[in-house]
Amino acid sequence: MSHFLPQGSKLISKRTYNWISFIGFAWAADVFFLSILKLADIFAGSIGMVLSEPIMLRSFLIQVRTGQVMLAQTFAGIIIAIWAQLIKSQVGARVLTFFAALSLLPPALSGHSGSNSQHLLAITSWGLHILSVSLWVASVLGLVILVALQSSDLFPAVKVFSPIALICFICVVISGVVNASLRIDLFNDLFNSRYGLILLSKIMLLIALGGFGAFYRTRILNTLDSLSIKGVQLFTRLVGVELFLMALAIMLGVVLSQTKFPTPLIP
Repeated sequence: MSHFLPQGSKLISKRTYNWISFIGFAWAADVFFLSILKLADIFAGSIGMVLSEPIMLRSFLIQVRTGQVMLAQTFAGIIIAIWAQLIKSQVGARVLTFFAALSLLPPALSGHSGSNSQHLLAITSWGLHILSVSLWVASVLGLVILVALQSSDLFPAVKVFSPIALICFICVVISGVVNASLRIDLFNDLFNSRYGLILLSKIMLLIALGGFGAFYRTRILNTLDSLSIKGVQLFTRLVGVELFLMALAIMLGVVLSQTKFPTPLIP
């Protein structure tokens, strides 16, 4: 959220970064605990069994791909938590944001698409897709926080958010089309397979979100300029609908990742 706020905003405070640190440590602890549960599930054992075999846990975290990803994210959470306490400027906050976004990539790229070195295009497009979606959704959530706080920084924040949202939208579209074209025949499978129909639903949601973005740029920015109650209320309703559509798109993305595609990835 600090990306959207003017330098010296009262909303950028030590308390904000304390919350970021708390979330970072919580994320690290959660991922580490999940690694223990994962190992227990692999060996059909218990948490106590895993904890009583530290060598086995160390081997899992260092030598197994899934464990390596979890270990990397555990360290990423700790780094984020410490980094948040050292931030002195908005530049530092922006770098931290991109680091946090990059920390989301290892799990996504360690699966099917990332398992073959010949699938560089699939890996790149999928990584760009994850980054763009993450930054887009996080930006909208930041605006929701400003609305909830009834902040006078709402209008300048929206002005900054608008081009960022447009860039994210373009990246999501391009990376999504490229990745989908590697998985299915868009002309034959889009309407004739379960994978294609789910993908088509996600495309329709993306078009709707693009329409919201266009409406923001042509109508909402002018009404927010004077911080009129009517303009803020309209903005609040639209952001609520946009978040709902984003949630649906993310859920469809999860379903899509668990759905078998009609044709294999191009070798």
